[in-house]
Amino acid sequence: MRKIAEKWKRIFRRQSLVSKIVWALSGIIMLPAIILTSVWLQKSRETAYQEAYRECRSEVEAMVKDMIANGMLVDNTITIALNQKEFLRFCNGDMGQDGLKLVKFSQQELARMRYIFLCNSLLESGGFYFYNPQVYEIWDTIYRYDRIEEKDFDLWLHEQKKTVYIPEGVTQQAKGKLACYREVYLDTTPVGILEIRIPYEKFFGSLKEARPEGSFCVVRLSDGQILGNGMESYDFAEELEKWLEPDRGSESFWFTYEKEKFYGVYQYLEDFEVYVISFSSERALMEEIREKARLAIAAAFCLLLLCFLVSSLVYRKMLSRLTALKSGMEEVQKGELSIRMPQREDGDELDQISESFNRMLERMEELIRQNVERETAAKDAQLNALQSQINSHFLYNALESIRMMAEVEGQCDVADTLVSLGNLMRYQMSWKSKTVSLREELESIKKYVFFINMINEYQVELTIRIQERFLDTDIPKLCLQPLVENCVVHGIPKGGKSVHISLSAVENGRVLVLQVTDDGAGIEKERLMRINRVLQGYEDESLIIGKNGIGIVNVHKRLQMNYGVEYGIVLESREGVCTQVKVVMPNVQNNLGGW
Repeated sequence: MRKIAEKWKRIFRRQSLVSKIVWALSGIIMLPAIILTSVWLQKSRETAYQEAYRECRSEVEAMVKDMIANGMLVDNTITIALNQKEFLRFCNGDMGQDGLKLVKFSQQELARMRYIFLCNSLLESGGFYFYNPQVYEIWDTIYRYDRIEEKDFDLWLHEQKKTVYIPEGVTQQAKGKLACYREVYLDTTPVGILEIRIPYEKFFGSLKEARPEGSFCVVRLSDGQILGNGMESYDFAEELEKWLEPDRGSESFWFTYEKEKFYGVYQYLEDFEVYVISFSSERALMEEIREKARLAIAAAFCLLLLCFLVSSLVYRKMLSRLTALKSGMEEVQKGELSIRMPQREDGDELDQISESFNRMLERMEELIRQNVERETAAKDAQLNALQSQINSHFLYNALESIRMMAEVEGQCDVADTLVSLGNLMRYQMSWKSKTVSLREELESIKKYVFFINMINEYQVELTIRIQERFLDTDIPKLCLQPLVENCVVHGIPKGGKSVHISLSAVENGRVLVLQVTDDGAGIEKERLMRINRVLQGYEDESLIIGKNGIGIVNVHKRLQMNYGVEYGIVLESREGVCTQVKVVMPNVQNNLGGW
């Protein structure tokens, strides 16, 4: 070690002054950089693991909540189906004895049962497998029990005394789906088995969402299937089996697959006999940290290179100045007193030596000239500093001060109007979803009417007659507000001072009709006919038929695109009397009706 140290010492001695300084600077910069980078990497690694575990646990909990909610929806449907006693009695009698009763049963009880299954969007279908040998099979709702492929399945299900979920089911109808089974009783007698068929992608819907590379959220079913997005290139089944334990509830774990580490969280759901698992690869977790580390190392090397270049330039310049100073002193020794050394104001030690040397030669006149130059330079520097402080932020601050002065003056109406306009703009410009609740749309309409009343001489009176149970219904965003705007812009007759707008909702079976009515100028008969022809699809002139039709036709086409051609806008008007726009859409409310 001593020989090696002596060798490096000799090499260092033979280096130039510039090289010595560069090597010293390299050690001063790189050593702390390496230490700090190592500490930062360790801290970042620990933070990344903790954050990954938190995100995985949060994702698992969210997935579990979704599955429990879906299970409750399925249980509600099962409860309603099993309460159809007339259906069960008929299926446990001689169904083929009376053809008229069978037809009446098909039109009423059977249709009602199918409607019960249809109302639950999670379900694909449902079927009863009756023990009754005289049951008349009506696919895909009524079957004989002998179609169940599993031997003694009825005895096993009777022992469970609960709803049972089985991947792929025990019938041909349930292949490729998640099947849910419940024993069927008529009074106190078991009469069959109810099978609910659910597509995997609906029950485990969030598994299909796009995920970052190296991040996975999967469900492991009781038959060993693993469902999840992005699993095509991986086979985690064998590794996951080593860690999944139903008695341990929610647990953190890690495993190695093809020399790559994965970290995650799983939770076992006993009711569904499934594991919900979320995990990420170490490579994905560390990629961002490694990228930052590479950037830090690259920045350190760039800084080192910059130090080398700057040091070389500075010290080469210093050496040239020392040589010039030595030559100047030799000239003075020969009696040449007119020589002057080059110097910089406020420079380093070499400049100070040159300055002292020149002062001895220039005497008092040179000192005065230098003082004047310094004062001039100082004034120029102050002026440049003041000019640099004036920038574009001055204009923004001035505008903000004007707005604050308006508020200080107590102009509350102006402030309220600005708030209303801001809310309108925020509502109209924010499109996180294509649909909103009817309640949100009505709130936006109220703000619009308030704003219109504040900025115009005429007055708009708004009346809302909509029952509370309709307010949480999802509707296409901005499907009512354009209609209200049409009432305001085109509904006020010439010379009129006000218009009354009424909003109401009418329920007609599976159809919900939202009505916008005004007592304004109405629409000319010819223009009304042209608009209705466009709405009915006989013409395609939505952008040239006139001012009254643009918003209406736009809303109409959006409704048809969302719900189908049987829905849309119905327009009625009497010129000089009133105009009524009906928005016809499916009556799909967010509540479950007590299920």
